[in-house]
Amino acid sequence: MRRQALLDLLRQRGGARLVVLQAPAGHGKTTTLIQIKQQCEADGSLTGWFTLDEADNDPRRLLPHLGALINRLAPDLGIDVPELRGRHRADWMIESLRRLPRHTALFFDEFQALSSPELLRFFREFSERLPENVRLYIGSRAIPDIGLPRAIVEGRGVLILAEELRFSLPEAAAFFADAKDLDLTSAEIETIHRRTEGWPAALQLFRLSLKRASVRARLQEPELPRPRELTDYLVDNVVATQPPQVREFLLRTSVLTRLCAPLCEAVTGQTGAQDLLLQLERAGLFLRSLDAELRWFKYHSLFATCLMDQLAMRDPQALTAAHRRAAEWYEAQAMHAETLHHAIACGDYALAAQTLDRWASRLVPQGQLITVERWAQQLPWEAIAKHPALMVKIAWTYIFLRRHRPLAPLLEKIGELERSAQLDANIVMSMAAISADDVEEAFARSERFALDQPHSRGFEAFELGAAGNLAAYRALAENAFDRGTELLARALQHSERAPAPFSGGYNAAVAAVAAMLQGDLHTALARCRRFATEAQPLLDRSVAAAAMYACYLWALYEANELDTADTIYGQHHDIIVESTLADFTALALLAMARIDDARSRRTQADERLQELESLAQANGWTRLSCLVVGERMRRALAAGHVDYARTLATAMPHAGTTTSRWRLFADDLGNPLYARILLAIESKQHDLAEQLIESARTDAGSRPYRQMRLHILQAKNHARAGQDRAAERALREALRLAAPGGFVRAFVEEASALAPLLARLATGEPTDASAFTRRLLETCGAQVAAASPPPCEPLTERELAILGLLAQGVSNKQMAHRLALSENTVKFHLKNIYAKLGVDSRLRAITVARSHGLIG
Repeated sequence: MRRQALLDLLRQRGGARLVVLQAPAGHGKTTTLIQIKQQCEADGSLTGWFTLDEADNDPRRLLPHLGALINRLAPDLGIDVPELRGRHRADWMIESLRRLPRHTALFFDEFQALSSPELLRFFREFSERLPENVRLYIGSRAIPDIGLPRAIVEGRGVLILAEELRFSLPEAAAFFADAKDLDLTSAEIETIHRRTEGWPAALQLFRLSLKRASVRARLQEPELPRPRELTDYLVDNVVATQPPQVREFLLRTSVLTRLCAPLCEAVTGQTGAQDLLLQLERAGLFLRSLDAELRWFKYHSLFATCLMDQLAMRDPQALTAAHRRAAEWYEAQAMHAETLHHAIACGDYALAAQTLDRWASRLVPQGQLITVERWAQQLPWEAIAKHPALMVKIAWTYIFLRRHRPLAPLLEKIGELERSAQLDANIVMSMAAISADDVEEAFARSERFALDQPHSRGFEAFELGAAGNLAAYRALAENAFDRGTELLARALQHSERAPAPFSGGYNAAVAAVAAMLQGDLHTALARCRRFATEAQPLLDRSVAAAAMYACYLWALYEANELDTADTIYGQHHDIIVESTLADFTALALLAMARIDDARSRRTQADERLQELESLAQANGWTRLSCLVVGERMRRALAAGHVDYARTLATAMPHAGTTTSRWRLFADDLGNPLYARILLAIESKQHDLAEQLIESARTDAGSRPYRQMRLHILQAKNHARAGQDRAAERALREALRLAAPGGFVRAFVEEASALAPLLARLATGEPTDASAFTRRLLETCGAQVAAASPPPCEPLTERELAILGLLAQGVSNKQMAHRLALSENTVKFHLKNIYAKLGVDSRLRAITVARSHGLIG
């Protein structure tokens, strides 16, 4: 039935590039989309169709398929599908579609299956910036959360609801006019239309079942049951009109999410399934083909559900048997998702667990964790507990996804099996420990790793690669850099045999960290850049690349490449905060907070630290909570708030004051002890500062990076104490360590204290670091100039009054009451005050106003 009225309506709204058809099942969304697709093709447009299901909530499954769809539209373009996240996925999609040679219409059916916030965000960004040559059509049972209201208001979106998809009375009459054998009267058609309310599926069911006298007779009754009862009644009568062989075929194949002849024959035991499928499609029995070759078919979900309900009521054992036969057929085809679906449906959890165990051996190393999690959640605990190898793979999944609650019982059971020597789970348990920041447990387990296995393959190779990375991480914590390099090489060999994006990503990250700690910033940057460009196919979309990009941000910050760091963080923020190792998360967020401060984005810097603190609390990372407090102390001291820094120091009385066997690399950037040293300097407790510095030196070991930072703090301490010669000696040593790698920001952070010293050294006797010193002097001089209070535009008398109340902590509402103004007027004055002072918050306004003497 051609929906000409709807097609004409869409032509009239040709300016809208986002069209959503939203209605419950059976309203003809798919059929209407097919008609729109045919019309687009007749108009010369390229068209692409994508039917979504629940499995598409895994980005690693969906996005490559989207890339394949685009390549199918224009194979000659050879469009690559890079590994991207966040907004950059939408950017890639838009740019790829813009290259297509003709206008393009993309169709996404069953959109209600998509629930992943990450993917809904992708479609929202994509639909908001559709290129001029693309229109997007969506069929969904629910209104998709992709910014549709805004699109409608702006005139670029159209929403077609159930009321518009229902057949009008003339359409219903035209629909039944084709069924000449029924010979319906106008009154009967009107009765059917009224009782179905134009619901397309019900109209089709009536047309198929009216051959039965009992159905036609019921048209004379005052009311028919509705809506689901009507559907069940009509489907029952439709099935009853079919020959026995067709009835059995319909009922037994209703369990299949899609149908092909060999599968149907395996499930029903009948032959000639291909001819029967084609016959059912031609007869309009709610079956449609999914491909041009007419190999795969699909029942309408409403029809299939009613059929399954009938089979369950009449012969529940037949329903179970159909699922079991389908599971066995799919298992033989190595189609794991379908095997799992039917095995779970028939209660064959042993087959389901075996299947997931085999499949997870590939899914986990490839990073398809959401898929593993989705199926694991559908299996009963008893079935999982009978398969120790599967428990290990699910544990890896929950570790990487940070699913603490379901992980706990798994680890408890794995621990029991390990203690009774029934399972060797040392590697996964060590990863669980390091992910919980239980360094002692993780490193103790790493002593038992047997990495010398040259013939490792598959999941074993993945685990050995992860083990090698953890062992290298421990070596760095012991300052055993040569040993760490050797372990990383072994880990990489195992990872490549898997192949394992997780292990490969961490391998590159730990290697870059090792270079940073040894003062080789150039090598660290080179490793990060190479990984980000050449190794792109190995990147995992969830957490494998998180460690690498976290280290990249640290290196970019130290090199003063702040623009690039902003870009990298914008692209990869979501995976960085998902990193399974606490130190990588801390590195990234601390570096970005300092970049935000350097660019006067103080509110954003606060947000970075708040995010890090929230992650630390959610994951039980007490050590990271101390890092956050230390960073807040450092920021408070930089702003001149010494008393506030002292208050913060009480929140971590023991942090940074005790020695540890391990030197974890997040402390190299944000060690809380550095904040205590700075507090002692600003409090003019120079002897205490010197004692703390000397204590920290023993912990620095052979780490040039950490030694460099301590020499900078020592130079500042001596300078503030008026000991210029000692300050210059300390600064020279810091320059000697920093110059080969090109470390800049560590000096810029203390620009106000170091700039005069750098000026004297720059004019002194030339050294190997002279060029680097001049570069630092220029950068630090610019920093000092930028930090100086700018000339302040005069404030009005009213603005000064509001500023005074602001300093007293008075709220906007209270200000309005005291000054007899509206609250909006107060907000207007505050906006002017912020603009004149060059600030973006109340706290900054008060600080700057005091520096100008505007308030006491």
